[in-house]
Amino acid sequence: MVFRAAIKIGCPFAPINLRSPKNAKEIRHMLTLSNAKAIIMDNNSVAEDLQRHAPDLMSDMQVKVILDGDLGVHNYLSFGDLITDAAADKAFEESSLGLDRRPRNEDDVVYIGFTSGTTSLPKAAPHTNKSLACNMNSWEEVFALDHTRAWLHILPMNSIVGSSWTLAYLIAGGSVTHVNYAFDPDSVAAAICTGDYTDLLAVPSMIDLLATSPSLSEVSNKGIDRMIVGGSKILRSHVEKSFQKIKCQRFSPFFGMTEGTSVCTETLYAVPGNLQDPIYAGYANPGCKIRICDPDKTEPVPRGSPGEIVQGGLQKIERYLGGSGKDSFFVEDGEIWYRCGDQAVMLENGRIAIVGRYKDMIIRGGMNIASAAVEAVISEGTGIDSQVVGIPDEAAGEVPVAVIKHPKDDKQAATGVQRCVLDAMGPAYALERVLSLEELGLEDWPKTTSGKVLKRDLQVMVKNLPRTQQPLPSAPVHINGNAKGAIYTSDEAQLQHNLLECARTHGMLISSVDDDFHNSGMDSLMGLRLRNAIIKDADPGWQGQLPPGLIFQCGNIRRLAQYLLKLDTSNHGSVKQESHVDGVVEEMFTMVEDLSHFQTHKPQKAKPSVRGNNPAERLERSLANRMLTSSEYSNKVRVVKHEPGKPRLALEETTREVLLDNLTHIIHAAWPVNFHIPLASFRRHLQDLQSLVQLSLDVRAPQPAHVLYCSSMGVALNTKGQSKISEEPIMDFRQGISNGYTQSKLVAEYMIQRAMESFGAWTSILRIGQIVGDTKSGLWNETEAAPLMIRSALTLGCLPVLDMKCSWIPVDCLASAIVDLTTFTCREELEFVYNMCNPNTFSWTEDFLPALANAGLEFEKVSFIEWLARLKSYDATHSVEEATTNCPAVKLIDFWEQAYGGTTQRPNNLEFTTHNAQRDCRSMQFPPNVVTNGLVRKMLHAWMSIWGPASVCN
Repeated sequence: MVFRAAIKIGCPFAPINLRSPKNAKEIRHMLTLSNAKAIIMDNNSVAEDLQRHAPDLMSDMQVKVILDGDLGVHNYLSFGDLITDAAADKAFEESSLGLDRRPRNEDDVVYIGFTSGTTSLPKAAPHTNKSLACNMNSWEEVFALDHTRAWLHILPMNSIVGSSWTLAYLIAGGSVTHVNYAFDPDSVAAAICTGDYTDLLAVPSMIDLLATSPSLSEVSNKGIDRMIVGGSKILRSHVEKSFQKIKCQRFSPFFGMTEGTSVCTETLYAVPGNLQDPIYAGYANPGCKIRICDPDKTEPVPRGSPGEIVQGGLQKIERYLGGSGKDSFFVEDGEIWYRCGDQAVMLENGRIAIVGRYKDMIIRGGMNIASAAVEAVISEGTGIDSQVVGIPDEAAGEVPVAVIKHPKDDKQAATGVQRCVLDAMGPAYALERVLSLEELGLEDWPKTTSGKVLKRDLQVMVKNLPRTQQPLPSAPVHINGNAKGAIYTSDEAQLQHNLLECARTHGMLISSVDDDFHNSGMDSLMGLRLRNAIIKDADPGWQGQLPPGLIFQCGNIRRLAQYLLKLDTSNHGSVKQESHVDGVVEEMFTMVEDLSHFQTHKPQKAKPSVRGNNPAERLERSLANRMLTSSEYSNKVRVVKHEPGKPRLALEETTREVLLDNLTHIIHAAWPVNFHIPLASFRRHLQDLQSLVQLSLDVRAPQPAHVLYCSSMGVALNTKGQSKISEEPIMDFRQGISNGYTQSKLVAEYMIQRAMESFGAWTSILRIGQIVGDTKSGLWNETEAAPLMIRSALTLGCLPVLDMKCSWIPVDCLASAIVDLTTFTCREELEFVYNMCNPNTFSWTEDFLPALANAGLEFEKVSFIEWLARLKSYDATHSVEEATTNCPAVKLIDFWEQAYGGTTQRPNNLEFTTHNAQRDCRSMQFPPNVVTNGLVRKMLHAWMSIWGPASVCN
């Protein structure tokens, strides 16, 4: 959307990797080269990095927009508010038409892509209207893009392929679907299985990760039509996995780069029959000119001889911004040519095979890593001289290895270099190994007569150097009659040691068996490589029972070893699953132990304090949208800025003093609702809860501040063998083991309980169910699941019959109930746990659907299977823009199918008792019945005022 807007207003679009703002030199270089005057940021963290590393450049920005963050910082604008204001601006349409009438030239720069290049700083590649349009037209012709094509988008949007191909599909009338913010193999695999998508573009390492997903092996996997693969070396195994696991009908390897994406491709309809054949990059794409030349020369070499790819035609850029990289371009017969730096062979028939690379670049999992960039980070961060080279790797294609020159007495140099790169550049750049010159048998760098380091000689030496490991078992160990290799052993302590050394040799910075994988910089490629090493060493039959995701879920070496031992000693899946559950339970228990340490409450004499003045404009607007404005707002509400995971809530001293003197209640109602990330990712939010509880104990009043923690009914939804959930602590971690989100909520409940019982904290747990619109206006966020399902009636003409009991509670009723609990001044009068759901339950099918019909919504009742089929059909027969606009329920097709699909629907038999809540909260004693008190009519009226007549479109 931002790309399209930038083109419309004639402003070049320059997407930047979210890691770049953390590198001061790199981000200043990129902002200066692009000459940016407007910037759109993802969140506060990015904004703070930019403000810290480039304050002068940020102050010169004419427009600063933030998607999600504190707008009071540095005069940022809200992205959502810009869209809302534009929609309400009567002059907007005329202004938009005026922009369309602006003169445009084919040589206007419209896109600036940053390429890793071969220097320490990225190069800026400016694409014009001409070059960008020719790239998109070329791909459209090659892949016959039209309204029937549906692209499953899993690439980063800061890459030119991720952004320009989006436009190519949409312009041709096709659709583009993003599965997740980040690449998640299981989610992508689930989308592939639906058969709703025709095309998937991936780098080879993504294929390796996808192939491990169990869902792709199911008979129900419908696969995709075309698999498009590029970005790094493609192996025969990648083609086999694409046809056999992902079930593609066509496989298209392609070659391109930021400077010109459309170079060459071809289409395979089966795995090549000749085992000796390479996976070719194909033939020159429409509009592209290709030469294979000797490096630094311009004449083509004979067909069949290796040389450097040189690109001509209209798809490529003609220069880099800032005057860098001039040697990459040359002019012949009035035409500009670009040296790609890759080594290739062109056969007599024009077919091209990529065989190597002349440029000093490492491609790890499809991502370009400039050696010089890593070397610069090492030099600046540690003062150590280094040379970074790439070596082959089965899973990642290539991985970076650093050779360092340092004093012999510095025993921690290698670890320091690894940590420096990981902290500064992230897991994607993690060094596979750090070697000293001594380990290579050298005293100094190998150099040319002119003094230039012979990096290729170093690379050969590193490739030929055997891995050094701590002593491992010298002979295979036999378990259950099967020979095991150098990692696996039935001795748990030795197995932990072996796994620890294996993880270290794969670039993980861990020093003990209890170090957390996530915090040690493990990414998906590291997890895949560690898993592959275990399977290769121990038992290939474990492949289906050891997906890469489980490596993350185990969380550390100790739990991984326990899982492997149980996996080996049992042939029953239930026991294997039990060992995984046990590992998660242990992780939850350990996290509770780690985060349940507090200092007891000690009343103190109050000190004078100064109240700050920081209006929360964003919060005020949000409340106004819900008709909750108040003239007292500015005097009663103060927003305290905080970044998750910072110690002591990172409060300013004056703010902390005010809180210590005046704080009486803390209502914790903030938690990331993400069902795809593991428990370990919630640690910083649990640390914040720990800090808030400690703050409640630090107040100077006679008793601690009252902490009311808003939990979720999800902490009990995995309960087995009982039908009611009482208002008391959950006794078994397994009750909330459904996903990382519910696990983290249950860990929080245990922390709250420990704080109360062992440290004297005044705490209450509020388990909250489904919140619906308020009783006055019926305002319920129309983007939530239930309203989206209801809206589907406007386009599909039907709603599904569901065997679902609802205990929905109006938001104002819930808010009043929480306020009721804050009026108690004596902690002994309050219970510890309250189930905050509506005791007046109703049936979705027997009560709610008739109420909707009586309120004026026209629809027929159909089975869930029929409703889902109509939803999928609507999605398939309409453009993505029309489908998501008129029937946004299509965006949750996977959710609906998982929650209610199949022969049996999701169990909904648990009843949450509300005796405590009804006794202590007046608002809960006689809560409104959502169906009988007219609230359904109010909610429908509120929704229709937003959806409007335009929503009724068949």
